Amino acid sequence: MDKFLIKKTKEPPSSGISRGMKQASLHQLGGVVILEDLTSANQQLSNPEISPDQKIYILNKLKNKKPAKEILKSTGIGRTVHRLCRDENPIVSCAANEVYGFWKTHILHLLRRKPIEVESDAETKRGRASAKKMINLALNNSVIAEEIEIHVFNKCKKIMNHTYNRVIRKIHFCFKGNEDQKRRVNEMNSDLKEFVEEMYRDVIKVYAKQ
Repeated sequence: MDKFLIKKTKEPPSSGISRGMKQASLHQLGGVVILEDLTSANQQLSNPEISPDQKIYILNKLKNKKPAKEILKSTGIGRTVHRLCRDENPIVSCAANEVYGFWKTHILHLLRRKPIEVESDAETKRGRASAKKMINLALNNSVIAEEIEIHVFNKCKKIMNHTYNRVIRKIHFCFKGNEDQKRRVNEMNSDLKEFVEEMYRDVIKVYAKQ
């Protein structure tokens, strides 16, 4: 009977990935950012001897990455790409603008995802709404104005007291009288939490002298 048996070769276990598909590596995923890669890219893009073609190649590799604002600042890549937006080579500047625009949109999207806050009473709501409006009048950016107010509110231990009101006023007049600071905040080249800390310290110093 054995001669009538047909032996089938065992097929290797399926890995769950079809032959026509390739598994994406970590480097290919937009949300995964390797610090060493960004640092290396920053060094290369800052090198005056690098060719325009090399700059475009590096910028295209950065196009779909989604680094956090803190990483853009710590590695220096955010400032470098922003500088290349004004490069004399139109193709380089176009590629840099695409990257910078993508990063800016991504960060603004994260800012719009407001943290869950405990419901405030009606008076606190009105006061905070007025504070956000006051900051926005000088900054002309409602999304960032809202984040700044949240930092101030948290710094003041979520109490609308004299310190809170003075910090809000100081921020308002800071933006009205300092176009450079206003530009840095709007272009996200300034850490908002550190900025609020600085404004808060200045207010406390004035308090101490009174």
